[in-house]
Amino acid sequence: MIGFLQGKLIDITADSILLDVHGIGFEVAVHTRALQAMPAKGQAVRLYTWLQVSANELRLYGFLTRQEMELFKTLLAVSGIGPKVAMAILGHIDTARFYRAVASQDLKTLTSVPGVGKKSAERIVFELRDRIFSGLPDSGSSTDSEIAALLEALMVLGYSREEVYPHIMKMVEKGEMGTLEENLRRVLKAKGERFQR
Repeated sequence: MIGFLQGKLIDITADSILLDVHGIGFEVAVHTRALQAMPAKGQAVRLYTWLQVSANELRLYGFLTRQEMELFKTLLAVSGIGPKVAMAILGHIDTARFYRAVASQDLKTLTSVPGVGKKSAERIVFELRDRIFSGLPDSGSSTDSEIAALLEALMVLGYSREEVYPHIMKMVEKGEMGTLEENLRRVLKAKGERFQR
């Protein structure tokens, strides 16, 4: 398997780049955000890659980070989501924002991606939400360990300690701490309301 490619950028099209790796030209499909991040032609580029093997073609997909590639593979495991839709999602939403949308069941963010309708968004949330929560640390019995677990979970979802700590302290003061999932939902909701103002 080709884990990554590093070479000279030769050409850019609407959805792919041509990369010269020691005299061999690799055509790599990339998402919109990756295209926008490309340097000038002739400059060095490094992409993590995933090779799709089908009956009539081989297609190489490229990603800016390993996290993007892992999310791409995770999306392909969702029923009805193929490489085209997975790349559209990555091109429209960064990984941290995607995980936050799934964790908070934010269908509006998911359906803002071209090609993702309400049913597809619901299926993504339904199939991936438990996986996201199961990968988060479990909370202990004491308030300190609950705060630590909640902070760690929010940092996994892309938030910094500084931006979420005040919300957690308000919950503690009001005696609103519950299960990790409930706490996470409350903070995400508070962040969402603040963002919409």
